[in-house]
Amino acid sequence: MSIFTQYLNPLTGTTTWEEKDQNYDYHQEIARSAFADMLHDRERNQKYYVALKRAIEKKHQMGEEANVLDIGTGTGLLSMMAAKCGADTITACEAFTPMAKCAIKIIQENGFEDKIKLIHKRSTKMTVGKDGDMAKKANILVTEVFDTELIGEGALSTFRHAHEHLLEENSIVVPHSATIWVQVVESSAVHAWNTVQPIEQKNGCLLDIPNCVKSCFGAAAVHDIQLTQFPHDAFKPLISPQPIFRFDLSGKTPLLYDEKVCLHVQPTSSGTAHAIFMWWDLIMDIDNQVLLSCAPVWEHPDTKKLQDKGLTLTEIADLIPWRDHWMQAIYYLPVETSVTTDIEINLIGYHDEYSLWFQLISEPINEVPDCERPVCSCGVHVAYCRTRIGQLNDQKRNEKYIKALKKKITSDTVCLCLSDGCLLGLAAIKLGAKKVFILETNFLSRKTIETFIKSNELSERIQIIESDDDLPPESTINLIFGEPYFVTSIVPWENLYFWYLSSKYSSKVERIPIAATIMGVVVEFKDLHKIRASLGVCEGFDLSIFDKLVQASSERSDSPVEAQPLWEYTTKALSLPFIIQEFDLTKNINECKTTNVSDTVPIIEKGSCNGVVLWVDWHLDSEVTVSSGSKTETQPGKRISWDPFTRQGVHLFRDIMNVTQQSILQWSFNFVPQHGNMKFDFHILSKALK
Repeated sequence: MSIFTQYLNPLTGTTTWEEKDQNYDYHQEIARSAFADMLHDRERNQKYYVALKRAIEKKHQMGEEANVLDIGTGTGLLSMMAAKCGADTITACEAFTPMAKCAIKIIQENGFEDKIKLIHKRSTKMTVGKDGDMAKKANILVTEVFDTELIGEGALSTFRHAHEHLLEENSIVVPHSATIWVQVVESSAVHAWNTVQPIEQKNGCLLDIPNCVKSCFGAAAVHDIQLTQFPHDAFKPLISPQPIFRFDLSGKTPLLYDEKVCLHVQPTSSGTAHAIFMWWDLIMDIDNQVLLSCAPVWEHPDTKKLQDKGLTLTEIADLIPWRDHWMQAIYYLPVETSVTTDIEINLIGYHDEYSLWFQLISEPINEVPDCERPVCSCGVHVAYCRTRIGQLNDQKRNEKYIKALKKKITSDTVCLCLSDGCLLGLAAIKLGAKKVFILETNFLSRKTIETFIKSNELSERIQIIESDDDLPPESTINLIFGEPYFVTSIVPWENLYFWYLSSKYSSKVERIPIAATIMGVVVEFKDLHKIRASLGVCEGFDLSIFDKLVQASSERSDSPVEAQPLWEYTTKALSLPFIIQEFDLTKNINECKTTNVSDTVPIIEKGSCNGVVLWVDWHLDSEVTVSSGSKTETQPGKRISWDPFTRQGVHLFRDIMNVTQQSILQWSFNFVPQHGNMKFDFHILSKALK
């Protein structure tokens, strides 16, 4: 049975009805549960295994039973580890219904149904006693309830409740403790993700930044990021890494929901503090022998010994464990602070039950001040994601658009700007345009642009239009411009919404950009494919039931192409870039017919083929192109350097193939212009099977 749901087509901007499986939401929740990449983390799995084994042995050596409680069991992996290590009783709890049912089947399949009792509840709802979920309290707790921020999934309340209600007094907890590390840095590249910079050219400033934007603290949400992939020459450490929060998970000391800590730190370099890098580590066992670290490559505990063997940081980055479930994070300081090596600074950290935030104070303080969690007050950080803010600050990108605009703008130019949050559209006035109309249908983006217009005193020559039904008549404009960018777009080609909007006018009106090309390349991801890859056998346990559950739900709910910020993920080209489809944006969309194209692409480099990457090249004119793909020429066998300010489209293969020069990619593309439907299909074949 099917149901119909309302769906906003980002390509056409229209709301339509779409037929979905009646259990679409259920399947989407399963497909997005994101357990897979975590279970591919062998270091995590093995260190949990070792720590569990030691905990169980310790209890037995003390003459006690080993009664294990596994909170948030997921697939049941940790519970099965406990069973194999000889635990006397094991109680696992899992609140997510599809996973609880899946775990029961996995436990049965692996022969542990008589040893593991699964409770379909949150741990905070569990009871202990004669008729309770557990007959008696456990004396070993194993759980993995951490996220990039460590405490963002409610870890503090989970551990506190367990110690108060579910565990004996001298229980062993796996992991035993956690430490949050921070490092203050100067980085214009990091700064550009949070603070909008003026648009400038050689002759002066084209657009200044409102004071409210300059002084804004930024978004409250954590900026999770693969710091190992962040260029090491793009930041300068101002202090050495510092442990700022330590959490005793064993229950010996209380876990506080609200805490502030001040570190008096001597800077190692002078500079301007823009942000704080954060990561954490876990001590897995009570003997402090098993360390699980989420540090970036330059601070990872294994790096020094690998450097002693002559390896570079780039080579080491390919050896240390990769994680997408636990990344590192950036916290933007409320105020930029100058630091010098000869003056001690105060680095203050705060946390509540779920979040962290920080501030830096250069002058001496008598007591640690309170500080509210920073939130956006200017609207920019609410209206636009960090990737978009970085895009607005991309000087080379802006220079290309300005170059194209200069060729077209005269004192008689009346420009219609069709992009969300397009500061370049405002800058067109300073380039000499007579008037600019800006379409801003998104309320948050519109309020932001209004702030920029007022601050730059452009109100007399710029008019904001709130609906595409109110666009100015063709007789009043002579240039249509777009970056193109829209807040509703996810994959790059959805920004072709610009084409649909501009097609409300005849093709006589000049346009920038004039064309768009959807490009592709066959790749080998070093790690990214693990987010969708099958597990099969994990640490000796058969998890294929989980694979079937997730893949069946993914096929029902997921698009075959998803958006990813590929600069964070090591990618090797296995083919040359190839053209999928070119669009002439000077023609109107209603003149275009349905497109059905297919072709093959030769594989040039041997490798493990696990994906195809797609992007769009925007041709501003016959000479200037802005690409959302690679920043440099793509060469088979070499790592691709992706544009960091867009997300590329990624198709991940279910079945990963080892390819040779005898392999080809067979692809097809279907586009129905009147409905805005695009479909891609990819298959790897041997040339002999072509």
